[in-house]
Amino acid sequence: MTKEDSSKFNKELDKIRLSSFDVDEAVGAFSQLCNEYLPKYPRFLKGLLEKAKYYSAHIRYPEKIRKHIYTTNAVESINSIIEKTRMKSGGYFQVPEVLEINIYLQRENFKRGKWKNGVTSY
Repeated sequence: MTKEDSSKFNKELDKIRLSSFDVDEAVGAFSQLCNEYLPKYPRFLKGLLEKAKYYSAHIRYPEKIRKHIYTTNAVESINSIIEKTRMKSGGYFQVPEVLEINIYLQRENFKRGKWKNGVTSY
């Protein structure tokens, strides 16, 4: 997707995520949104449409729990930081030990910061 289309798509997706209280309603709205962009991006959106029910599974949970499901993705966060570091160092890590040290440091930073307090129990 182009940056412009991606931005519009994500804004609409956020609206669906925030306004849907029923899984079937969310899947229907998601499918409708995907169908709008299907002519421009058929291969990408066919894959999304096949998995629409999985993308809306969090709707089954109460709002207090939902926000943790779709905002807390520790693995993606760490991978993103490692990827940025890799790109800054010339596109690769010279030896596996450098990658291992980087992963260790990122994990320790999360323990002191974001992961300091666990998810609130309800």
